[in-house]
Parts: sequence; C-alpha cells; structure tokens
Amino acid sequence: MVEGLLQVERLLGHMEQRQTEQHFRNGVKELLLASRSVIDSVIDTLDEKESTTTARKITISKD
Repeated sequence: MVEGLLQVERLLGHMEQRQTEQHFRNGVKELLLASRSVIDSVIDTLDEKESTTTARKITISKD
C-alpha cells in the first residue's frame, strides 16, 4: 500500500512539473470547440434541406 501511495505521489509530482493540468484543459477546450463546429455544420445542413424541400400546393384548373 505504501508503495502505491509513493507511485501516486511521484505521478502527481511529474504532472505538476509538466503542467499536465493546463494541457488537459487546452485539450478539452479544443474538443469542445471542434464539437461545436460540427454541431453548427449539421444544423446548417438541416436548415438548408428544410428550405429546399418544402411542399408546395399546386392548383390544377379543369379548364
């Protein structure tokens, strides 16, 4: 158990030295921005399809 705690302590020390938290935050930000971009593209595509596939009533005269 003591050895496990020492390993965790070493890991946390390495994370502190390498600023892992900041790298992780930046990675999450990039992921969220990419996800938002994909969602915006999907919404735009759906909006385009809606505007081009609207049903229109056609009146047919019997003349």
